Amino acid sequence: MKSLNIVGLMGGLVLSLVCASQAAMAKGKAPVYNVVEVKNGGTIVGTVKFEGNVPKAKMLKIDKDEQTCGHGQMASEELVINPDNMGVKYAVVSLDDIAEGKAMDTAPVTLDQKGCMFEPHVVALCAGTEVNLLNSDNIMHNLHSWSIRNPAFNEGVSGNGSMVKKFDIPEMVKITCDVHKWMSSYLVVKGNPYFAVTDADGKFKMDNVPAGKYAISVWQEKLGKRKGEVTVAAGGEAVVDFVYAKK
Repeated sequence: MKSLNIVGLMGGLVLSLVCASQAAMAKGKAPVYNVVEVKNGGTIVGTVKFEGNVPKAKMLKIDKDEQTCGHGQMASEELVINPDNMGVKYAVVSLDDIAEGKAMDTAPVTLDQKGCMFEPHVVALCAGTEVNLLNSDNIMHNLHSWSIRNPAFNEGVSGNGSMVKKFDIPEMVKITCDVHKWMSSYLVVKGNPYFAVTDADGKFKMDNVPAGKYAISVWQEKLGKRKGEVTVAAGGEAVVDFVYAKK
């Protein structure tokens, strides 16, 4: 669409710049996800478990603000295994290649700092969601995001204070505290709404899944990633169990 007048030329230039910007922003993003009405959707349930002797928890040295943070050592949550059923907590299970389905839930989520630990240790959320970053302690924490695609931040939060950050692009974001070096957590930002974080028994559930065959995966901070496939029948329940074997 060409024009010899100045307005037309400027409009074309602006359009070109916008298109170039959008193309650049699209690099590294997850495939486009479309929201559709899901009729007679199915459910995916399952567990994530560990096979072998339960490793000893890594102990974190508490060496600052001990009146609030406690004394001595604290067990890390980087690998939490239930010794009764070998379920793995804080693993994130997700569908990797789903192109359309239910709407993404972008209601704000919360990551707290309590007793000089992040709570919960892992939060999974849809891209476009705001995160309420709370400090329930009476001392200052410093939130440091190790993000690449989303804007990084490194900001102090006063005792009983808070701040809000929005994550628009899918990626794995580690959050640490620069004041208390033992503190860490993860925000797992997803490009579709089909994901779940395992509970204390290693269980997870996804609902309202369109019938079809999908790639499914699990990620755990220390154990890494495992992949599989799942077929969901209309109105049915598919069971997927992941097992991490001790190397």
